[in-house]
Amino acid sequence: MAEISNYKVAASPHKLDNSDTRRVMLDVLIALLPCLVCGVVFFGLYAFLLVFLTTLTCFVSEQLYNLIRKKPFTFDLSALVTGVILGLNLPPRAPWYLAVIGGVFAIIIVKMLFGGLGKNFANPAATARVFLLLAYSSSMLQYIGADVGGNILSTDIVTAPTYLSGGVSALQGSFWGVSGFGGYALQLLFGVVGGSIGETCKVAVLAGGVYLCARKVIDWRIPVVYLLTSATFFLFYYQSAEEMVLQLLSGGLMFGAVFMATDYATSPKWKYNRVLYAIGLGLITGVIRCFGSYPEGTSLAILFMNLLVPVMDKYILPVRFGQLTKVGKPKPQVMKWTMRIVSLVLVLAIAAGSLAFCLRPRTYEYILDARREEGAYVVEIGGTFNIGGWPQEREYTVTVDEKSMTISDIVAVKENQYGYLAELSLFIGKTRHEVATLSNLSTDSEFSATVSNTALRDMLVECFDYIQREMEGN
Repeated sequence: MAEISNYKVAASPHKLDNSDTRRVMLDVLIALLPCLVCGVVFFGLYAFLLVFLTTLTCFVSEQLYNLIRKKPFTFDLSALVTGVILGLNLPPRAPWYLAVIGGVFAIIIVKMLFGGLGKNFANPAATARVFLLLAYSSSMLQYIGADVGGNILSTDIVTAPTYLSGGVSALQGSFWGVSGFGGYALQLLFGVVGGSIGETCKVAVLAGGVYLCARKVIDWRIPVVYLLTSATFFLFYYQSAEEMVLQLLSGGLMFGAVFMATDYATSPKWKYNRVLYAIGLGLITGVIRCFGSYPEGTSLAILFMNLLVPVMDKYILPVRFGQLTKVGKPKPQVMKWTMRIVSLVLVLAIAAGSLAFCLRPRTYEYILDARREEGAYVVEIGGTFNIGGWPQEREYTVTVDEKSMTISDIVAVKENQYGYLAELSLFIGKTRHEVATLSNLSTDSEFSATVSNTALRDMLVECFDYIQREMEGN
């Protein structure tokens, strides 16, 4: 056992067959092709030029570093993989210099200064994206809508919100004749939305993921457990299966789960640690999205968990065959059974939440009346709330724009005449997601109160749910 305990593991990447690093990286490049093609189709030729420039910068940076340090040139394709992934993480109309700065940072700072392939402390593409977000946040958050068949040579910036920043107002009212939740999900699935170059088309991402799993290039546990954990978090936070699906299909969650979280050099060596690693990714992503000021948390989650991987691989070890305890008994397979229990709890949590959502009674506490007018839903809401120490009745007429699903008007029908009024302007122009996550409900107005605003927020969330479940598509 002493010989085994002193066994040293070489730097990543680790493979159990005879495939070399270049073959693995070539498979990753092939898997990235669908995302690149969809990015060019949706966002134009400038998007391709950004990816090409990022890839070229990464390759040249690595060779120049080797030249300066008098090391042999490397042609293992890892720099190309980093460049393509980073390029696909850029906004479609990002300034060209962001591609250069990001590429240099990813290769020189994150990869080569720490010893090169397999010795970097974090995923170079994810770390470079976080760096660009911190240093050039305004440019990194300027997205455009998908424009199939538009001017592919255009570099004009006509900004458009993403689902994470603008809710359903960032989506079309219907897609392929399907309206409501189905239409929103289809748009996010096929990528006809605003976002980074390679992250929008989830069909392309899934195709690449299936290819990599079939080629046994990545461990399926990481993306699957990552997405399941995120789904569980979103389901319990939003209490909505529809919102859970839209959250999974939005942003760079799937792209990061398939192409960045599975990086050989920065993911755990042992399969049980990979499950823990993926659970941590899902939890951190959910916390950042739901409680943070930044709507997307994938790259930050990957960077944070990458920093914990060395600790996990050192202290959470699998039981070796024949390993004994100090008293000479076979060492129990604690990690194996722990992972089985964690996986079972995760599956049961998702199943229980989904079942509870599907079987919930369709009762509404605040809906008084509802009708559909031309281009809008008009809903009468009301209820009794304990405000200022005594019960007060509140009634409002809410108009929701049918196309953007945002509140266009709120009229107070019944409010307390002695004050404690809700500040209606806080909610005008907002989507359900924006209303539900509105936390700063304090007011400087002399005649309004935070409690009244909170009561109105709860009624408006139910108003949106009623429209989505009972009125859309009718």
